[in-house]
Amino acid sequence: MTKNRFFKKTYHSNYRGKVSVEDAVKHQTYLDDMRKDAVFYCVDHIESSMIPHSMLHKIIQKLKTKQNDSLTLPEKAYLVRKNLNALHSLVEGKISFNQYKKEVVNDRIKHQEQLEAERLRLEKLRELELIQLKKQQEKLAQERKVREQAERERRKKLESDPKYIERQKEKNLIKKYGIYFYDIADKHRSKLINILKLLDNNQRLSVQDAIWLNSEGRQFFTDELKIKFHRVEADFYINEYKATKSHWHAINASSQLRKAKASKEAEKFLENTEISLNKNKKLLSAYFTTLGGVKRDIRKVDTAIECGVKAHENNSQDYRPCTLLGAIYMENHEYTLGHDWYSKARDRGAPEKSINADLRSILLKLDKSKRIEMIASLLKKDPYLYGWLESLNK
Repeated sequence: MTKNRFFKKTYHSNYRGKVSVEDAVKHQTYLDDMRKDAVFYCVDHIESSMIPHSMLHKIIQKLKTKQNDSLTLPEKAYLVRKNLNALHSLVEGKISFNQYKKEVVNDRIKHQEQLEAERLRLEKLRELELIQLKKQQEKLAQERKVREQAERERRKKLESDPKYIERQKEKNLIKKYGIYFYDIADKHRSKLINILKLLDNNQRLSVQDAIWLNSEGRQFFTDELKIKFHRVEADFYINEYKATKSHWHAINASSQLRKAKASKEAEKFLENTEISLNKNKKLLSAYFTTLGGVKRDIRKVDTAIECGVKAHENNSQDYRPCTLLGAIYMENHEYTLGHDWYSKARDRGAPEKSINADLRSILLKLDKSKRIEMIASLLKKDPYLYGWLESLNK
């Protein structure tokens, strides 16, 4: 048994699994026999003659086994329908096999003629279809050309309409400042457009418009718009400083430059003033507080701390230097010092809301591990005061 298993050959078919070589040989022999039978009866030019169980194949098998009389009416009708006249005559016994071999030649010729006629018919049909398709394509192209021309004329007319031009300018202005056009309710549109136009033309907003942006219209006060707003404010105070040499204008200008993300410009501007030579301690405190904030922005930490300390020394009762130092230390993970300076700021009247906003801003810039670390440190210092930070720890 072992020997037979090792000598057993298999034949891989297109079907799943395997068949034996013997089965494959039998199948091939069956196919060869079908072809021989089709050739013998001179019908090998017809594809169905070599398709198992087809009508013609069944007829050939009956002829092969001398069962001419057993042909059914449908089988005989099939021969007539397919113009296999010689084969039909043979089946009916009207001609001998030798006579059939002669006459079947005509059937083969007729078959080829029919095939050629069918080919020509289909070719002609395809030509007509192509002609029709070409006509349809030309018609569609012409219709499209007419539509495109009408659209160009409509667009040209529309683009010359002053209302349309103004509408497009408004859309572009809204997009420029990162505002989503469809978020603007009709009741806000006029006011918002007016504000955008003013700022885009580098004109300051009125107090009422500035308040509106920070309250009712705060959803439109995007980062892009905030930068523009503070840039316009900064330019105003810079020009005022140039005209009046008022040091307070310089400080205000620098504060606005920071908010306009132009801290390097603010640093250069402040250091080119002579405010540091002034003897007014309140002014000096404001100057060093603002400069310290600028240094903090551009990551000059040591200098920022020095400025904060100087600001506090010049006006120890002002909470602003304290909040500056608190923020710097918190950002640099010196949480105890940060907490202490924020405590001093609270003692001097710093709004809790402002301190919390500072802390939230710092925390959101930290990675998760540092955020958890900072929150844990502050909760340890004062669970009640910093309890709200737990919501940021998730």
